[in-house]
Amino acid sequence: MKSIYEYTDYRLYLKDFYEDRKATEGFTYRDFSRLTGMNSTSWLLHLIKGTKNLSADSVIRVAKALKLNKAEADYFEMMVPFTQARTNGVKDHYYQRMLGQKRKLKIAKIGEEQYDYYTKWYHPVVRSLVSKVDFRDGRRGHDFGALARCLVPPISARDAKKSVQLLEKLGLIVLGKDGAYTQSSAIISTGDEVASLNIVNYHKQVSRLAEGAHDLSSKEERDISALTLGISEEDFLRIKARIQAFRKEIMDMAMASASPDRVYQLNFQLFPVGKAGKK
Repeated sequence: MKSIYEYTDYRLYLKDFYEDRKATEGFTYRDFSRLTGMNSTSWLLHLIKGTKNLSADSVIRVAKALKLNKAEADYFEMMVPFTQARTNGVKDHYYQRMLGQKRKLKIAKIGEEQYDYYTKWYHPVVRSLVSKVDFRDGRRGHDFGALARCLVPPISARDAKKSVQLLEKLGLIVLGKDGAYTQSSAIISTGDEVASLNIVNYHKQVSRLAEGAHDLSSKEERDISALTLGISEEDFLRIKARIQAFRKEIMDMAMASASPDRVYQLNFQLFPVGKAGKK
């Protein structure tokens, strides 16, 4: 069976635990209930299916039944509220704690490092800028303050340096022999659970960037508009499909750009602000 640290969903971990024990020892749901002191023989089945949640007291019982060591039990206790959380903020809180423990134990993988890529709005921007801004300073040295000042709004030199280090670690940028950075062809990829979590956080950050765009750029440099629409569900699906197609067209235009000299953030936002009827 895989290490517990390869899981983020405790229900999936319990499912694999049960199936592994069942295959090797003939383990049953009744056996698990007996180990945890629960009366219901189908308790584990309900946990796996998601029809029941683990309480704080039950977490301790289950951790003992799983024969987890102290570090593993701590990780399991963080997986439970992460899995059961209803809001993105709570999930993010526990994921950061889980990730912190894995790093402390030196078992974090590239998937967790990639999570960091979308925790700050400026990482994708820095990735685009490093090949367009010459911030070299002496022998392979770099003036990260100069790079930082190219962002809108500007970030600190320390944050710019940390961003470059992360991007280089992920293989998203490459340092040449001449001391200049270039983008690599590496692609960011994470698991569905992590991707959905950090992408939501990222979208929140870039949405807040739009709030300050009026003060940080001239009207000639921006195009911001808003529509309030009364539409049907069928209309919504058609509009959504058109946005997705247009987004791909814009990406093709950007990739074909001959001499890019700036980085833009383009947000597509279509969301409900009022509903009528049962739906």
